[in-house]
Amino acid sequence: MISFLQYVMRRTFQNMRGNLFLNLITIGIIVVSMLIFSTFTLLAFNLTNFLKIWEEKIEVIAYLKRGTPASEVEALLSKTRLLDGIEVVRYISPYDAMSFMENKLGGQKNLLEGIQPAILPSSFEIQLKKEYRNSTKLKEVVSYLKQIPQFEEIQYGQEWVETFSTIVHILRLTQWILGGLLLIGIIFITSNTLQLTISTRREEIEVMHWVGASPAYVRVPFYMEGLIQGLLGGALAILFLFLMHQGLFLYIPESMQAWLAKIPVLFLPPETILWTLLGGMVLGLFGSFVASMRVLRYK
Repeated sequence: MISFLQYVMRRTFQNMRGNLFLNLITIGIIVVSMLIFSTFTLLAFNLTNFLKIWEEKIEVIAYLKRGTPASEVEALLSKTRLLDGIEVVRYISPYDAMSFMENKLGGQKNLLEGIQPAILPSSFEIQLKKEYRNSTKLKEVVSYLKQIPQFEEIQYGQEWVETFSTIVHILRLTQWILGGLLLIGIIFITSNTLQLTISTRREEIEVMHWVGASPAYVRVPFYMEGLIQGLLGGALAILFLFLMHQGLFLYIPESMQAWLAKIPVLFLPPETILWTLLGGMVLGLFGSFVASMRVLRYK
């Protein structure tokens, strides 16, 4: 077994050195393809992470109808707190709302002069339980709140949640469609490169067949060659993506750095990197398998 493995590795590297230019081209194309796919994966990962962070900070604001008696507020608070998914409910009076606006305006609070707190509506500031801070569960809670007749309007950043969720879904769909096309291309390129490699050694392979060499001794080195091509292509793609990720921060204007400091731009997690490397190896192996089935089917 050990001698067979030694033979396979020696034979594999001999094949690769003998067709170095073809192997470099194949690895280069795999790198570009895997880099494109990994870039979309990284974008989707960071947008999904940003969406989760943003959803965790979502609060629902339920505005009470004007003229709602103050005597109904406590009962309405208790009713709202009993709804599924609601963690905390806080009553915001018109005077609280005016104080909040003054604090936000700071030195420009004089803009509010002449405005009476009574014109501002009362509202409930609602915080959701952690498992309800996503677009699907959030809509369920809002639908319950809309059934309460004392609420005139419900605000929760609906357009932002739906738009951002749609962007993430479109990006992920694009990632997999483009990825599927690139993966097919990798298999095609790898298999054709190895067909050329096998063809250059046709006479040698025929001699091995005549002297009784088993199919494994002929085929396995080519399988290993495709596997190594896929591994190198995937590893280099991850390396280039990492360098691009790190280099991105060198060209960010100072005006944006403070804003981006609040938004973590993460690199791919270890499990995704591992799956990318394994995917490259499997694709290279499959490409070599296709090539050997075409060229060595009579051997």
